[in-house]
Amino acid sequence: MKGKEKLQKQPKEKEEVESWVYILLLSALTILAWVLGKFDFTFGNTTFTLALFAYPFLYFIANIITKKYGVKETMIAIAYSAFMMLLFVTVSNLLTEQEIDYLPLTGELFGYLMSQLVNVAIYFYLYMNTLMNKFVLLLNYVFVLLINHFIAMLFASRMILLRSFWQSLIAMLLTEAIISIVLVFFDSKKIEPKVYKKLIQNKK
Repeated sequence: MKGKEKLQKQPKEKEEVESWVYILLLSALTILAWVLGKFDFTFGNTTFTLALFAYPFLYFIANIITKKYGVKETMIAIAYSAFMMLLFVTVSNLLTEQEIDYLPLTGELFGYLMSQLVNVAIYFYLYMNTLMNKFVLLLNYVFVLLINHFIAMLFASRMILLRSFWQSLIAMLLTEAIISIVLVFFDSKKIEPKVYKKLIQNKK
């Protein structure tokens, strides 16, 4: 009996370890996106941040956690990654003896959390109720990126909406949409982990 109980516990322990790997990966990417956000480059008349190459992957990793481990694990991952980003910003500013600009930081955190929560809600619905149409998934990526950038840029610009605000926002979304097209092909694949088996059976 003890041998059987041991064998039953092993897969569960393995799953927990794997989920934490994804949670740490999401946290690392969140911090990387914040760091890259401090570096700008200009293309034509529009200024971009290097963070635009990292943002779509934040939702891609969150979606992997959702379909492999469930919404609860994704919520933990989002909260943990936001906390780690806040901790990193605080420590780095203390070490460099710089004052924290709370308004842009609040916007970045609020935009990240709000967009991730919306993404989880939409993605979970699509996963459970649809065939995961690639175009719909792409629209979801663009929508949550719009939420994130709009809130973050709104706080960073001190609530002042200039023409350059809209130019930068649209240009960033178009660039990130191209990156998201590649991610959608992987994101549209369905798996049926144990966490969803009961929900699928009840639905049938």
